[in-house]
Amino acid sequence: MSTCTRKVLATLHETNTPFELDAVDFGKGENKQPTHMARQPFGQVPAIDDDGFAMYESRAIARYIDAKAGSKLTPTDLKHRAKMDQWMSVEVEDFTPHAMKFVYEHIFKRPQPAEVMTNATQRLELACSVLDKNLTGKTFMVGDQFTLADITYAPYIEYAINTPAKDIFAKHPNFMAWWGRVRERPSWMKAAGRAA
Repeated sequence: MSTCTRKVLATLHETNTPFELDAVDFGKGENKQPTHMARQPFGQVPAIDDDGFAMYESRAIARYIDAKAGSKLTPTDLKHRAKMDQWMSVEVEDFTPHAMKFVYEHIFKRPQPAEVMTNATQRLELACSVLDKNLTGKTFMVGDQFTLADITYAPYIEYAINTPAKDIFAKHPNFMAWWGRVRERPSWMKAAGRAA
């Protein structure tokens, strides 16, 4: 269910990187046990161990996995790579914090103050407008190449589209068309647990 783990899983699947998944049960507090804290000192997921090379933080892990697999998900053109980084930064700063307010409120049943939801609505509207404009005439965030930027948004949209945020998304046809392409990729369907 972890949004961050899903980013890494999608990257693993997209790059055909073999892996073993070691689930951490938050309900049982396994994320706070010494074994897990040794690999992820914040008690979060995911964390990886690649033949003794340990690291955490999903976007960094995704970049590492992609680089090790030949950078299939990272543009070789300097300007396109810079745009990928730009859209990944937008995801972190201007999209996800606001989309997650809807997820907290409606999926996780953690009530948010009215003013928080008002702000989240306004900020998510702005983010989707900017993304929609960027996606005009494009297949993916950075043109025709599926990149890490496309992956980083997916977990949050997968959850938020099942909340009133879907009404915000629906106002933006380029955004919705892009999401339709991303959500049907085999790598994402596996990461989201929707693959047969």
